[in-house]
Amino acid sequence: MAGDAEALYRSGRMGRSAWSAGALLILVSCAPKQVESPLEAAPPAEIAQARELWASSDVRGAQNAYEAFIIAHPGTVEADLARFELGVLNADIGRCQNAVPHFEQAQDSPDRAIALRAQLHLGACQLTLGDPDRALQTVEPIAGERFAVEEQTLLWDTVVVAGEQTLNGVVGLRALDRLSEGGGDPPDPQRTWETARVLAYKVTVEEAVELAEALRPGAMAHAALSMRLLEHGLQTQDAEAIARAADALRTSEMMALPEVTMLVARADELLHGNPYAVGALLPLSGRGREVGRQLLEGMQLAQLEEGGPELLVEDTGGDPEKATAAVESLVGGSGVIAVLGPVGARTTEAAAGSARRSGVPLLSFSASEAVTSAGDQVFRLLYSPRDELAALVRQARARGLSRFVILYPDHGYGRTMERLFDQEVATAGGVACEGVPYPPGTKSFVDYVRTVLETTCDVVLLADVADQVALIAPTFAAEGAWSLASGRLPEHAEREVHFLLPSPSWSSALLGRAHRYLQGALIALPFYEASETALTERFRTAYETRYGRAPEAFAAYGYDAYRIVSATLRQGHQTREALGAALKSGAGVTSVTSIGTLSAARVPAEPPPVYRVLGERLVRAE
Repeated sequence: MAGDAEALYRSGRMGRSAWSAGALLILVSCAPKQVESPLEAAPPAEIAQARELWASSDVRGAQNAYEAFIIAHPGTVEADLARFELGVLNADIGRCQNAVPHFEQAQDSPDRAIALRAQLHLGACQLTLGDPDRALQTVEPIAGERFAVEEQTLLWDTVVVAGEQTLNGVVGLRALDRLSEGGGDPPDPQRTWETARVLAYKVTVEEAVELAEALRPGAMAHAALSMRLLEHGLQTQDAEAIARAADALRTSEMMALPEVTMLVARADELLHGNPYAVGALLPLSGRGREVGRQLLEGMQLAQLEEGGPELLVEDTGGDPEKATAAVESLVGGSGVIAVLGPVGARTTEAAAGSARRSGVPLLSFSASEAVTSAGDQVFRLLYSPRDELAALVRQARARGLSRFVILYPDHGYGRTMERLFDQEVATAGGVACEGVPYPPGTKSFVDYVRTVLETTCDVVLLADVADQVALIAPTFAAEGAWSLASGRLPEHAEREVHFLLPSPSWSSALLGRAHRYLQGALIALPFYEASETALTERFRTAYETRYGRAPEAFAAYGYDAYRIVSATLRQGHQTREALGAALKSGAGVTSVTSIGTLSAARVPAEPPPVYRVLGERLVRAE
């Protein structure tokens, strides 16, 4: 191929160069009929004479002959042919500036062949004169035409060289697409492909997406755009964009090229993930670091027992921005197949943006019902407050209880529980008395308990932490209202009450402090550390041996979360998409918490278990 635009007319054709890794084949079907004009084959005698003068190197004589004919035959097709050939003569001797007016007039000829050839040579001259953008705009409409060999080479030269120099990637790619459709094999396939790649980076991502819809799938220009979009998708970890561009390249004529094959392989690696690496996104510093530590310890214990995928840990510090950067590091840098975490709703929402783009399953330890709306690969591994309230109210209703009231701290959590409790009571067909709030941090509950007892409701939800419950329950007894597991009321008691406790209101120390006043109380408890099941006992023993203390709920959540992913991978679901689909279909494990499987809604498949206080222990409520 000629090295610069000025050599186009003198080169006659583009030289062919070989591919380093196999020849590029551009298949052309239904090629357009070659541009020809009967007038060119049998021109007037004056034009034939001008050609002879030109062939004998009498350039001045040829020019005079053409000009005389044009003057003598104004407005005729024959004059258009003379203008065209005079333009070619000027271009051939390096005078494109003089040739342009002749081509501009000839391109309006009613003889289609003369008009098309004039437009081709006009574009070539515009390129020679240093205007590649205008050259492409001129030849792009005719790029699908088929000319004689030398002019077809000129057309390829013009499009390729102008494509290298232009700023208008859209027009350049459109011209190249039309040319490759009807123009036969490119004289220099490698340089043509390199030009297509350059042009693809002269368009914005938005333009590339739109243009990819207009170009022919599988052809060179489309493949170059697909590579551009795939590379951008890999940078942004956009799974949908990656999958779409990679699929386009797999069916393209360029798939045999090593650079295309390697890029598609990178796409597959990112889309599928590494089944030997699982990420953990935890708050190991900041306010939530104790929860993060417990989760991590549970995961590490499970990894030690399972011998499963490597656990790669990132600290979010409870910060949404850190969570976003951390998930990008885990997914883009390490290629993890799944991410366990984060903990809070805000950090989960932030991390879900990156997780959604890459298609990686994100198993959040947030109890917020909203987290699953952040993406169809975001799973909630904890019960929501509504889940626990629904289970407690159902159990109470099954026992014939129907009148409910909530005693709650007047802050965000307490008010949320009051609202949800009323809704669940109504759903279950019960009656809700007006809730009784108290200031956060209250230490004396006599007045608030008396207000509760003034109502007709006897099922009381205690929506505070365990230390506060240890103060509230005895206050009810002191006011003559006792919670009983069975038997008669004490002699001094006046009435019976029935306590309901969500899991945040429970601690292992609560029974030791206030079990006498909580007999018969119903507790929603996903993890009961004193459970006598074989798995829980094994987990408890292993945890105490490794960490020197009894496991708490979040350690159990971390333990089960890792085991769920590890077991699902062992079952053969070893891509991100397959893993997510398996989790939605109920893949899981026998668990130490009650969360061993997830549903199609990406939340715990089974409702939280409810326990009942009996003596100094808890038993499953039947």
